[in-house]
Amino acid sequence: MEDSAITGSEASRPSPRRAHVPPFVDDLTPTELDDARRWLPGASHEALRAFVLRQRASRRAVALLADFYSSHPCRMARVHLLVASAVALGRFWGLSEPFARLGQAVLPVDALGRPRTPAWAAYARACEEGLPLEIRDERWIEAHMRDALQAREAGLEAAFREEARSHEGEPLWRLLVQHLELTLGSRFFDQPALAGAVPGEAAIAHSMAVTLGRMLRAGWSLLQHYALATARAVLFPRWPGRPGLVDERRAAWLLLSSFITAWAAAGVYRRGVRALHRGQSVGPADGWPLLAATLGEDVARVDPRVVRFYGNPGAWAVRTSVELRTRKARVIAWVATRLLGQGVSEHGARAFPSRFRTFRREDGSMHFVRELYCDGVLRVFDSDFVVRKGRLYEVFVEHGLEVELDARVLEGGGLSLRGRRVRWHGLPVPLFGLCVEFRTHPAPDGSESVDIIGTLSPEAGTEPPLGSIHYQAWRATA
Repeated sequence: MEDSAITGSEASRPSPRRAHVPPFVDDLTPTELDDARRWLPGASHEALRAFVLRQRASRRAVALLADFYSSHPCRMARVHLLVASAVALGRFWGLSEPFARLGQAVLPVDALGRPRTPAWAAYARACEEGLPLEIRDERWIEAHMRDALQAREAGLEAAFREEARSHEGEPLWRLLVQHLELTLGSRFFDQPALAGAVPGEAAIAHSMAVTLGRMLRAGWSLLQHYALATARAVLFPRWPGRPGLVDERRAAWLLLSSFITAWAAAGVYRRGVRALHRGQSVGPADGWPLLAATLGEDVARVDPRVVRFYGNPGAWAVRTSVELRTRKARVIAWVATRLLGQGVSEHGARAFPSRFRTFRREDGSMHFVRELYCDGVLRVFDSDFVVRKGRLYEVFVEHGLEVELDARVLEGGGLSLRGRRVRWHGLPVPLFGLCVEFRTHPAPDGSESVDIIGTLSPEAGTEPPLGSIHYQAWRATA
C-alpha cells in the first residue's frame, strides 16, 4: 500500500507537490472508475486513476473541514465548508491537479487534523478560549488570506490558469475557471489587508460583494452544476464508503446545511463595511499628541507613562473588569448596549480579556476602539478623540454624539477626563444628574503600566458611584 499521508511539517508548506494524494490508493473500485469515465470520457487508465485519487483527496478534505469546524466554528467557516462540499460534489479536484493543489493549500488543517500554520493555530486558540464570534472571524480571515497569498506566490493559481487555457472552450473547464473567479479571483485587497493598510473584514467584505455580483451576472451555469451534483448525491450516491473520507450523501447534506447557515456571514460583511470608515490601523510607534494639545504646559506634570498611553492606547495590552453596583446602573448599561451598540452589561469580579485598537482617520484624528470579550460576547466602545481649540472631545460618529471632556492633572501624575457637555447632532443633551469620569493612574511600582478607572456617579459627588469599569493596561518593554 502506498503511504501518502502528509506529515505536519510537509502540510505547513504553501505548495506540497503530493498534497492531493490521499491514503488508501492501492485499490480502485469499479464504481470510482466508472465515475471518472463519466467526467473524463476516452481518458487513459492512468488519467482515470489520477482522477479517482484526487477525488478521494477532495472527500478527505471535506471530512477534515467538517471535523475541524465542528469544534472550531465561526461564520466564515460555514462558507468554507459550503465551497469545499460543492467542489467535491462537482468533481473539480478530480478534473485538475493544479486546482486540487490550490484547494489543498487553503485548508486550515493538515492530514492529521492539526492546525496547518501559526495563523490557523491562533484561530483554533480563539475558538478554544471561547472568544467572541467576531474575533474568531477575524482570525479566520487573516489565516485564510495568508494561505491564499502564499498559494499565489507559489505559482499554484498560475499553474491552474495555464492548464485551463489548454482546455479553453470545454464546458467543464469553464466552470472550474468560473469557480476560481468567484473565490480567489475576487480577492483584490488581501495583500493590503495583511500589511495593515485596510481591515481584513473590509477586504473580505469587498470580496463578498464582487463574488455576489459576478455570480448574479454570469454564475448561473456553475450554480446549476452544483445543484444537479447535489441532487444526484442525495438520490443516487455513487462514492464507496471509506474510513476518513466523506461519503457522497453526507457531502450533499453538508452543502445544504452550510448553504442555510452561511448567510450568517452577512454579519462579517456588515462589520467589514463599518471597518472601512475607521481609517488606517497604526503601529505601536505611531501616536497623537492629545494631552500636549489639550493641557499645554501642564502636560509636564503628567506621568510620562500616562502621556504615552494616551498617545496611542492601541500599543498597550489590556484586561477589563466591570462593576455595576445598583439596579439603576445595570438598567442604564443594558439600555445603552441594546440601543447604541456601545457599552457593557456583563459584570462581576472576573476580568475580561480585552483589546485596544487605534486607527488614523483621513483628517489625522484618532479613532479608538475598546473591545471587551465578555463570556463569548463582544462588547465595543467605538469613538474618535479630537482636539478643537485646546479642548478634548470624544465623538461617537455613528450616533451623532459628542462629549466635551474636562481634562485635569491629578496628584501623582495621573489624569482625569470628565464628561462636561454632551450634544446630539449639535443639540444639548441633559445629563439627568449623572457624570462619567475616567481617572488614569501610573503603576506605583514604576512598571510600564497604567490603571484607568471609569465611573458613573451622581453629579453632586456625594454618593458612591453607580458603577465602574477598570482597565489594566500594560506595555511590554523592548
